[in-house]
Amino acid sequence: MVDVVATVSIISSAFSIILAVYAIQFSRRVEERLKTNFLILKDTMEANQKQSQECLSNIDREAEAIKKIVDQSHEKLHETLKDIKINKPPE
Repeated sequence: MVDVVATVSIISSAFSIILAVYAIQFSRRVEERLKTNFLILKDTMEANQKQSQECLSNIDREAEAIKKIVDQSHEKLHETLKDIKINKPPE
């Protein structure tokens, strides 16, 4: 009877060791996948940040160009109104 208990204990310990080894290997594979996915996500976020900065820079340049055009149009409008007032024949 003691031999049976000892044998079952040894077999149980061996299975426990095998399961522990598989669990460690699985954990390492999962860790590597997570690390790889994190690096991909990090690279993607950095690329998106660069694109966003470029987009904002383009928007700023376009806004400045529009502002200049509006200012020029405003100035021309004032000049035209001034010319109309000056050249308006008296009634």
